Amino acid sequence: MEEKKQPRIKILVACHKADPNIRQDDIYMPIQVGKALHPELDLGFQCDNTGDNISEKNGSYCELTALYWAWKNLKDVDYIGLCHYRRYFDMSNEQLCKIADSNEILLAKPLTLPTSVYNELVYWTCLEDTTIFIDSLLSLFPEYKEDVISYYFMGNKFSQCNMMLMSKEMFDDYCNFIFLVLQLTESRLKISGYTRQRRVLGYLAETALGLWAKHNNLNVKTVEIVMDTPSNRIKDLINNLRFDAAFRLSKRVNCPTTVPIEPPLKTGLILDGIISKVY
Repeated sequence: MEEKKQPRIKILVACHKADPNIRQDDIYMPIQVGKALHPELDLGFQCDNTGDNISEKNGSYCELTALYWAWKNLKDVDYIGLCHYRRYFDMSNEQLCKIADSNEILLAKPLTLPTSVYNELVYWTCLEDTTIFIDSLLSLFPEYKEDVISYYFMGNKFSQCNMMLMSKEMFDDYCNFIFLVLQLTESRLKISGYTRQRRVLGYLAETALGLWAKHNNLNVKTVEIVMDTPSNRIKDLINNLRFDAAFRLSKRVNCPTTVPIEPPLKTGLILDGIISKVY
């Protein structure tokens, strides 16, 4: 009987500084992000400024410059993933191989919010940027309308950090989706000089990963993130239950059935007399 071939898996580890604990083996592949912005820094790893790349956009795209590099340049692999030099999936390499065999996609365990995903995104970016993003997404993919309502306005959970592991075929499909949406969004944004808001495109994509998986009815497995700072999982569990209860109660009085978009959208301009547009 022919021995079953092991899947070829590469999980990119996005890093921008030296760290002795960075994982590097047959599965984990460190990649220095933003190399085009810091040519003087050499971590001794694969860099995101080779081949077809968007390394110079790392300031706003964050770890997505590693994702883009993998999409365009990583060949001869069956499964592709992304994590961070300080954040990894809480799974052994053997468990990761089993995920690959099961045709599941792996995402970080969702963060539970006391508010909607939409409101959280507005907090981390701004109202205008979030509006432009959703408007761009629906302009390109109007078939996402119902899922946008349920996920962004009716939902309070999303997987963090753009962390994933999925088949190369699914990975290509996701990258075709997210980078098309981000390209249109970027063309309409005025990037802020503030550190947090300058990273807007990375934040926007972080929520879109779960939306894409939901819309495509994918078989998703979620797992805890191992971080370099200790966490209290019992406290996190209690907070998640509190947040979920508060959010569910709020939905009894606020249950949107449309996607309100506020045009005309003008980059960098606070609008007076907002006119509602409904998809």
